[in-house]
Parts: sequence; C-alpha cells; structure tokens
Amino acid sequence: MFSSRTNWNLTPNALHQLLEEKRRRGQQIVDLTESNPTRCGFLYRPELLGALTTERSLLYEPEPRGLLTARNAIADHYAQHGFRADPANIFLTAGTSEAYAHLFKLLCNPGDNILVPKPSYPLFDYLCALNDVEARQYRLRYDDEWHIDLDSIRHGVDQSTKALLLVHPNNPTGSFVKETECAAIVKMAEERGLALIVDEVFGEFSLGDTGDLYKSFATGKGFLVFTLNGISKLLGLPQMKLAWITVTGQPGQVQEASNRLEIISDTFLSVGTPIQQALPSLLEKGQRVTEQIKKRVNANYRTLGFASAQSSVSPLKVEGGWYAIVRLPGILTDEAWALRLLRESNVLVHPGHFFEIEQDACIVLSLLPEESAFSTGFGKTLELVHSNLAT
Repeated sequence: MFSSRTNWNLTPNALHQLLEEKRRRGQQIVDLTESNPTRCGFLYRPELLGALTTERSLLYEPEPRGLLTARNAIADHYAQHGFRADPANIFLTAGTSEAYAHLFKLLCNPGDNILVPKPSYPLFDYLCALNDVEARQYRLRYDDEWHIDLDSIRHGVDQSTKALLLVHPNNPTGSFVKETECAAIVKMAEERGLALIVDEVFGEFSLGDTGDLYKSFATGKGFLVFTLNGISKLLGLPQMKLAWITVTGQPGQVQEASNRLEIISDTFLSVGTPIQQALPSLLEKGQRVTEQIKKRVNANYRTLGFASAQSSVSPLKVEGGWYAIVRLPGILTDEAWALRLLRESNVLVHPGHFFEIEQDACIVLSLLPEESAFSTGFGKTLELVHSNLAT
C-alpha cells in the first residue's frame, strides 16, 4: 500500500527508549543535544511579534518568488555584509527543507544523484529519497582541522550527478569551506557541468579567526550556485518557517533556473503572508537574538576547551555553527558512551554515528544550552570518563 520512499525502520533506538523511560519517571535530564533556540533561555522581545500584526497580512497577494518587500530586505541584508544579491533571483520557502526539495526537483530526474558531505546531518538522506534522488557521499577528513576530501568528490561524480551540496559551515563539524577548496570545487563544477547548492544557515556564527575561510557563495560568481539561508538559525526563529534560495551565476543559466523555480514555487505557494510582511522588521530587530546566540556558542565552546584541557577528552576544532564534536577514550563505542552518560549521569548527547562520523568514540554536543547547564552536563561527562578510566 505504501511507497518504497517511506519504508523506514521506525523502531526506536536504545538511546531513545532509555530517554523516554527516564522522562516517564520524572528524572531531570541535562540535554546537551538541544538545538531549538526558543528553548535555550534567550530573550525574545515582544516587539518581534508586533511585525506579524500589520493589516497588509490580511490581503492575500500570491507571489511565487515571495513578496518583493521581503526579497528586498534579504538583498539589503546581504548588502550589509558586502555581497550583492538581486531580489529578482531570490525565492522564499517555508524552511530550508522545502528549499532543498524545490532544488532537487529543478535539477534532477528520478535516479540522478547529488553529492552530499559526510559527516553531516542525516536530513539529506530523507530529502533525497523523498524526491527519488540518490544521496552520494563525499568525505570530510580531519587532521587537526576539517578539510573537504576533493578526491572523494572527483571519484563520486558520474553522468547522473547533477549538483554538489556544501554546508558552510558544516553541521556538525563546524567547518567552513576554505578559499583553496572553493577554487578547486568551482573548477570541478564547471568541468563536470554541476550546480552548487550551498547551505549557509550557520554562516553568521563563526568561532575565532575566519581569515582563510570563504565568506559566502551568494556573491554572483560565474558558475550556477543556489545559496540557502533562513531565519531559523540566522535569527533564532525556527517557528516562523521562512528561508530563501538565492540564485547566482551566468545570466543565461540564472534566468533559466529562476523561470523554472518560479513554476515550482507557484505550485506550492507555501510561505505565509504574515511572515513575509514581517521579514524586514525581523531582520532588523532580530539581530539582538543573533548576538545572544553568538555570545552563547562562543562561551560554551570556550568552556569545552577549558574543561577538557587536562583530560583524556579531546574536542575537535570547530570554526563555526552551533555544535561541537568531542572524542572520548576508545574503551567504549560512541553509542555505549552515550547510553552510559544517559543511564548513569542523566546527560543526553548524540553518538557520533548519528552524523556518520568516522572517528571512533565521538559524541556531538549542542553549544546552545544555557551556560550553567552546558558546564554541568560536560562536567558530568568528564567525571564519567575519568571514573571509567580508573576502573
């Protein structure tokens, strides 16, 4: 009766089962996986909601690309960061998942493939499968910092490859695309006739020096690029459901892509009028939330480094984003560590295999929780590691 696209294994894993059991018992969990900013103690001022009450929201004016006032506000946002974006080639979507789905429909026939990074968030496998596209992985390798394995891209491309997907910075590695990597990727894309899909939702949240990191792909270079962003991460407003695609490249390719995207978008018209009307105000006033998130992730990243400096726990280098990967001693697997942390210390972390991290015994932590909770949870992690090493 059901399609093969949705033939997933729906059995809860051991970590999820243990978590639900503890919650039923009323036990307090220190959640170091929390990635919803609206549950992390940030101050959201009431005036943010005021922008949603304009009378213009009562008038339905369907525009496939999104209301021009909203697209102009996005173009202004890019201009403030030194980039030029043409509002005519900006498309609003109800989140980046929808943006990906639109682009997979635009670029791929059933059975074609998209190159996606590994490690990365498992969302891509689901989105590709739901659009009858193969997710073909290329590697990110770690040697005191993360790099794109360019050979794995070269070997992964075939006649059915339509696009290369970059996450800039990546989730969960927190690695930006380097300038030298960008040059090599652009050359390969041009030689193989590939489009680039670049997810920059975490681009605002850099940690430390970004001197040799590629700033943004929404710069109007001569190759076809679809750059994704949205207010879920940028403004810490995931509940508002607004993202966008910026199309840049050679004029002929951009025109063809935009014409086709307009029809795809017109088929759904999924973005609500109130959030489109509110976007100019949100981009202005929401920066206060952005700054709070920047401060939090930087503080928690520093705590991570200080707390583990004299221990057998090794945080991998993070350049940006909201997450950190921590390598624990190899006496247990990543899943065994995660289960033991939850069972014995009431600390919830992601095991590294959730993101297909190749390094052994790695866990993934969100840097969003309140600083006291993060410090407590990571402190309990260190205590558990040390007690296991002592036995």
